[in-house]
Amino acid sequence: MTHHPNYNRASHSVSVLEASRIGGGASGKAGGVIATWADPLCIAPLSYRLHCELSENHDGAHNWGFRNVYCADMDAMGEAVGHATTEEARSHFHSHAVSPPSNKGHPPQLDWITSEMITSYTELGCPTNTAQVHPYLFTSKVASLAEEKGARFILGSASSINFTQDGRRAESVTYQLKGGSKEIELNASEVIIAAGPWTTKLLPNAPIIESRNHSIVVRPQKPVSAYVLFPELIPKIPQKRIPPEIYSRPDGTIYSCGPSDRDVPLPETTDLVEFDPNICDRIYSDVSSVSKAIREGEVITRQACYRPYIVGRARDIGPLVGPTGIESLWLASGHDSWGISNGPGTGKVISEMIFEGRASSADVSSLDPRLMLPKIT
Repeated sequence: MTHHPNYNRASHSVSVLEASRIGGGASGKAGGVIATWADPLCIAPLSYRLHCELSENHDGAHNWGFRNVYCADMDAMGEAVGHATTEEARSHFHSHAVSPPSNKGHPPQLDWITSEMITSYTELGCPTNTAQVHPYLFTSKVASLAEEKGARFILGSASSINFTQDGRRAESVTYQLKGGSKEIELNASEVIIAAGPWTTKLLPNAPIIESRNHSIVVRPQKPVSAYVLFPELIPKIPQKRIPPEIYSRPDGTIYSCGPSDRDVPLPETTDLVEFDPNICDRIYSDVSSVSKAIREGEVITRQACYRPYIVGRARDIGPLVGPTGIESLWLASGHDSWGISNGPGTGKVISEMIFEGRASSADVSSLDPRLMLPKIT
């Protein structure tokens, strides 16, 4: 909003309500891959270009670990015993390449995955269309850039959106400051719900549900080459395949997350999210079975977060970005695994809708929330 050409700091006020801290959820704990071929294709190329521009203009390589990478789908024989749930064991990435990928031998630079374990290697992305960022550093820096342009960040939890008497227009938001109990009303000419898995707390009819993901960060004894891998590990004991994700990072660490679950209900805020150490240990066991670098490294972070996804999601459905059918109320949520990748594009088209009356940078008509929300009568 603050970077739209029509934004005027003297006449416009932008307030951001954050319940706990910037980057406390998936926006700080995700893997951080960005790609032109991400879902949905109507917004991914725009968002990738914006990521590149942000990095060029604000030294993203230094400030949030931006770098171009290879990305691959990979099958590997592992020592791990299958434990993924039936619904969540599916890979999210097999169909994401813009054109059908072809199997080929893995590159010699990928020397930190045990070559004897690799049974197939399929390139999904290359440095011309794929990159990565450190999500927490990226989110924090973008927030500071918005503050420099006049945005105000409020540590507080929104409890309700208030409407005009006829219910047809949003006019304010009620919230409580973090650690407080007093209800405060914030008047607004436009209200944007970008609450991720907490969306239904404010818009109960939104078709968005949450899924929990665990992840670990390992510091190997020496840095490894730049790859993002979406492997399926084939256990020696024939059970379900295990689909972790593995990201080497420019800070010398390796990030990995495991399958999703819905075992624990969504807490009120991100700082109340708890991780299961046993699940984190299983992720380490899974990925270390195909990588000596991970096996000999030190696990420095164990964590969990919740991501939002659209009920009945297809590749061209979600996130939901645009008007809700209630005047002045907008939705920008349900990004599933691609929130970091598509964040800049989402922000840009929402700002265009509000300042210009329509999205001009991309055709996001398939993401219109009104296609999936009950009609307002």
